[in-house]
Amino acid sequence: SFRVKDRDCEEIGEALGSKDVAPRAGLHCAPLAHESGGTLSTGTLRASVSAFNTEREIDQFLRALGEIAGA
Repeated sequence: SFRVKDRDCEEIGEALGSKDVAPRAGLHCAPLAHESGGTLSTGTLRASVSAFNTEREIDQFLRALGEIAGA
């Protein structure tokens, strides 16, 4: 899970979705973990990467996140 500093996780999630990337945004059914991590009020984004993802898909995710986050 991750956050983009000073940006709403739902907003970033929607922007990634418009670039054909499908992260999960919110509390992920883990409010106690968010409480201990200091993200209870903001939530996080979660990218689920597995052995089934291609290098191209991961590059697409990183490129889209960089564009949206202003990196």
